[in-house]
Amino acid sequence: MPPPSSLFPAMALSSVLIPPLALGLALALAWAVPRLLRRGPIKRMRRRWRTARAERHWRLAAIPVPRPVDCRVVVTMTTSPDRLQDGLERVVRTLLNQTCAPDEIHLNIPETFLRTGERYRIPEWCGLVDPRVRVFRVADSGPVTKTLPPVERFAESEDVVLVIADDDVLYLQESIEELLRHIARDRSMAVGFSGYDFGPSWESVLARTSRRVEVIEGWAGYAVHRRCFGSGFADYVRNANRCRACFLHDDVVVSNWFEMQSVGRAQVQSSAVNRRRMRRLGAQLDFGYLPGALHQESSGASRARDAARHLESLGLWRLRSPSTSAALLDA
Repeated sequence: MPPPSSLFPAMALSSVLIPPLALGLALALAWAVPRLLRRGPIKRMRRRWRTARAERHWRLAAIPVPRPVDCRVVVTMTTSPDRLQDGLERVVRTLLNQTCAPDEIHLNIPETFLRTGERYRIPEWCGLVDPRVRVFRVADSGPVTKTLPPVERFAESEDVVLVIADDDVLYLQESIEELLRHIARDRSMAVGFSGYDFGPSWESVLARTSRRVEVIEGWAGYAVHRRCFGSGFADYVRNANRCRACFLHDDVVVSNWFEMQSVGRAQVQSSAVNRRRMRRLGAQLDFGYLPGALHQESSGASRARDAARHLESLGLWRLRSPSTSAALLDA
């Protein structure tokens, strides 16, 4: 009698091919699924779901505690025309609903959004949400517009802490309190909830614990005393912004200025405020993954390298980087 394999050749062939095919399909899915989950539209859905799931948390009223510092505290931010109309009000309300509420929130709003040429229209909510919210019409200096105008607005001698905030993040109730606790210990530092060092290819290597960092990130919020900016910041920004990479990458530009002023940068993490808890509660809003978001324009590594190259050409680069000066200019 012939062997089974000769009677059922298709069955014999399938028994040989199916395991390798199944293995290949599993490997392909293992490679593709994580990448799909990191794509903009899917990330937006995940962010939206997390925020909606934590809606009850975001509605809780903060319980005030004594402020760790006795100076003035001002939150400062900027935004784009579309976010000013839809989204920013909710962010501002979380900055008002703090255990250590700020004295003022400064919205630095240009007349025209340089990236698109779109005109800004001030919505009604800006004048109704709270008297501490103040709108200032300023020149558009890119993302650094959240930082530059208040540095010029306040004299170096004024006793004021600036809290730099982003326009697509809901801020946990303890955020300002935690930042001020660290400022109270050392007013010569810039402290925030997210920071990184440069990897060998200029990629961002996020700090995982409370420690010093090269670059302090604005998206999660950071605090710094006005005097840490010293004098000359406006001229420095104008020179830096001749390069588009610098115009777009304010975290690197500002951190480099801090290094020039001998101002340390530190990431701080606590049980109350940390990136993991922010992620779990949906603090990062979904419109941060629309096509117009800055991080969609080019990779952070290429922007950092190009910004460093420009600042080095001006003799202003001070941050520790993966290249020597000569290699940087030849890159």
